[in-house]
Amino acid sequence: MRFIDFQPTPLGCNYANRMATRKKKVRIPIPQPLAALVLFASDRSCCVCQSKGKPIQIHHMDDDPSNNEFHNLAVLCLDCHDLTQITGGFGRKLDQEQVKLYRDHWISLVADSRKSREVNIGDSQDAQLQLELVTSLAEIDLEKGDLVALASLYDEIGNIELRDKYIEKAIADGVPDDTHCYLRASLQGRPDLIPAEVASKVRETLTVGPSASKTQLARHLLDMGDPTHALKCYLEGILESLESGNEFSAGFYLNEVFEKDIVQALFLRSLGKFREEGDLWWEIRTLEELHWQDELKITIQANRKKIEESGNPFLRKYLAQADDDKGGYLQTRKEIERAEVRMTDPETGVSYIGYDFPDNDQ
Repeated sequence: MRFIDFQPTPLGCNYANRMATRKKKVRIPIPQPLAALVLFASDRSCCVCQSKGKPIQIHHMDDDPSNNEFHNLAVLCLDCHDLTQITGGFGRKLDQEQVKLYRDHWISLVADSRKSREVNIGDSQDAQLQLELVTSLAEIDLEKGDLVALASLYDEIGNIELRDKYIEKAIADGVPDDTHCYLRASLQGRPDLIPAEVASKVRETLTVGPSASKTQLARHLLDMGDPTHALKCYLEGILESLESGNEFSAGFYLNEVFEKDIVQALFLRSLGKFREEGDLWWEIRTLEELHWQDELKITIQANRKKIEESGNPFLRKYLAQADDDKGGYLQTRKEIERAEVRMTDPETGVSYIGYDFPDNDQ
């Protein structure tokens, strides 16, 4: 029989050793002006339950009592603060991200109420419902470990900090190439962060093979900053839908074209091109289509000499408008009207409008 010489550890030594090795958090008192600002922004009310008159305290959301940055501080009542300390059991902990959502939402409501004391109860209830929905969905996505869904959720509500946090986590954990492009380009607007080989694989997958799709390729191209080819793919996809009798799909993607401001993107590209070429006429026309009235007026007046020397009645019409010269505008409009001629192409029979200005090639 073997005997083991066992020396018992004095009671409490293991616990004491663990506590000694644990890094002690240093508490730095919150400066009085900062504390006052935090309390004012939250109307001296808990940002979670929003109850008036309850005892409150300022909570460090990251549990670091030395981090006294405004964005890290939230006003909580004692009951809600207790929920941030739950460990184990069946209770739901009020974690840092939930507190941040509640705090940002409550501060926004307080600020709005100070702007106008006419409180719309219906709007307030809708906003509270929206907040509860967001926090519930975030909990569900966290439980599922769906970091992409979390990033999308926070992007939807405009919380850039949390969106980017989960984008980085998702990519670090590994995501499919098309999801990588979605996170970086569509959500973050940073296609420059996508590795070239990843973008190339996605484009190839959407161009040929069983996953090929004109409209999905259009979305990818637009996210990657190529509106010209994106619009081409959108139109090809819309035409395919019409030819197959799928009018809903055609209408859906046509609506998406306008919602994503592809037309504006094309005009912006054209504006850069015309300015580089020194083509004043098309620069003015592009500004007009963009509805950039201030920029249009500045451009016209800056090119006054060039317009006056050109003898072009259309350019002179724009100059008269920019100068608010009613007489000059009326005169040029009559000049243009006199020169207007309706013509017909003898070969095709197509009619069009031309202009015959005296002693002018316009």
